[in-house]
Amino acid sequence: MSPAMRPVWLDTDPGFDDWLAMLMLAAHPGLRWLGISVVAGNAPLDVTLANALRIRHHYGLKVPIHRGSAAPLADALQTAQHVLGPQGMRTTGEPLPEVPDARPDGDDAVAAMIDALLASEEPVTVLAIGPLTHIAQALQREPQLRGHIAELVLMGGSTERGNQTPAAEFNIHADPEAADIVFSAGLPLRMFGLNVCRQVLLTREHVDAVRSWPGARAAWLSGYLDAYQRLRKPDGSAPMPLYDPVAAAWLWQPELFRLESARVDIELQGRFTRGMTVCDFRAAALDRANAQVAMSADGPAVVELMLRVVKQVLGCASMPSLGCASVPPLG
Repeated sequence: MSPAMRPVWLDTDPGFDDWLAMLMLAAHPGLRWLGISVVAGNAPLDVTLANALRIRHHYGLKVPIHRGSAAPLADALQTAQHVLGPQGMRTTGEPLPEVPDARPDGDDAVAAMIDALLASEEPVTVLAIGPLTHIAQALQREPQLRGHIAELVLMGGSTERGNQTPAAEFNIHADPEAADIVFSAGLPLRMFGLNVCRQVLLTREHVDAVRSWPGARAAWLSGYLDAYQRLRKPDGSAPMPLYDPVAAAWLWQPELFRLESARVDIELQGRFTRGMTVCDFRAAALDRANAQVAMSADGPAVVELMLRVVKQVLGCASMPSLGCASVPPLG
């Protein structure tokens, strides 16, 4: 493995769009994938962990997976199952087969993350695409961790309206106390919120393209992609924003995005605004800026990048990165 490859850690709550982000990491030739910490979010922890293990098994991903937190720091767990279904991801086709004997590589995701970051010879890029529970816990458990994080790239928040509530995006609303700790930690932080993800739109044409790809792995993926694209309208006539793959796309082609410095604070007390990311772009606030906030994206180019990369993973025999192992043929 080339020492020039950038180390990366993924914190996730799969989730179909998390699945897409995982495949994008797997194919990246410049990344050294250290591990995955799985948190409750889109669904309870047992479900998100099982999803991660199924994805790893059936798509040949060579990466350790660690069981993480089953609840946020303060509130009771709220999931997205009312939208995404009991598994945190729906399909209109054959479900991704279960892997009865699959086991995580460890049962303390926070300790695994800390150990991996401290052991890395260079600072690690952390991609966080679920609630920020683990990142907050790791910072609290090991204060020196800040110096071992090259940047935290997260999907969460919004400069405008929310989706879990009128004001708050799901990942931040799911554990606002954790988000407050993370945004206050002085980390190099890049926020990819709803405002930019809503510029990256998945259409029926994209679903049809994936459906035309050969093989069982593409067929499984296309059924979930089809159901995901129909979330806004059951007939698929409304484009559906992509979320988690947008943050992963930054690691591939940052030139597809425009970011601005901002002071981002997390609302914890508001009756109607709990979990809101309050983004201050005013000049007077910039000396207190704590994040680079994605403001615009070349949406069509981001979708095409994702599809190209995912197709590469589906067709791989062995990828040059740690992400994609030799994948045996399916019967």
